[in-house]
Amino acid sequence: MKLFQVSDLLQQHQANLTHQETILEGQILAQQQAENASQKSQKELKEMIETLAWKLDEKSKKQMELHQQNLNLQEALKKVENFSGAQAASPPWRLIAVTLGILCLVTLVIAVVLGVLGIFSSPCPPKWIIHEKSCYLFSMSLESWQRSKIRCSQLGSNLLKIDSSKELDFIKSQVSSHPDHSFWIGLSRRQSEEPWHWEDGSTFSSNLFQIRSTAIQENLPHNCGWIHVSSIYDQDCYVPSYSICEKLSK
Repeated sequence: MKLFQVSDLLQQHQANLTHQETILEGQILAQQQAENASQKSQKELKEMIETLAWKLDEKSKKQMELHQQNLNLQEALKKVENFSGAQAASPPWRLIAVTLGILCLVTLVIAVVLGVLGIFSSPCPPKWIIHEKSCYLFSMSLESWQRSKIRCSQLGSNLLKIDSSKELDFIKSQVSSHPDHSFWIGLSRRQSEEPWHWEDGSTFSSNLFQIRSTAIQENLPHNCGWIHVSSIYDQDCYVPSYSICEKLSK
């Protein structure tokens, strides 16, 4: 009888140890997840701060350039006033030369002012690539499709939408330099049987390209799209991958 009691006590003790190990593993996993989330938040905050700093720096430069060009314009106007009294006594060629010089100076000032105001400035932020009327950011952060979508939104853009064969060729030429990686684009669907939609809600048309399947088991949903080298595939939305953000140029 005592042997049975000892056996029961040992079994209860073993069960308690197993339960404590399970709790400890859960605590360690939760701590690791919290640390990973904190690192991602810090990284996103750093990138947002860098973007804001760049915008403030650009605005400061524009204000300084406008002030300098205003001074140059005032100086040119003074020269015109000083020269107006001697126009009658000056030779014709000298009058023409000075007039052309003043016109060149005013034209230069106007061009610089227009550039400062953004007419001739860079149409895309740093690290973005321009193609026709759009700016593209090829992000090298490994994230899920949903996290990539949020990241693009924070940068004032959307996940890539391919509208033409020219745009598709441009994207292929860019991602071909990363043959070991894939890039999330703005294609997704709710269920495997439903049609594909772009992030803006428009329905995908297979006239530009076909979406190849990567699903090995039918019970695993592959409802997000990514591009690898030169082809577009369906994929599990939670797989970490690079991404492509797109927005209109200035």
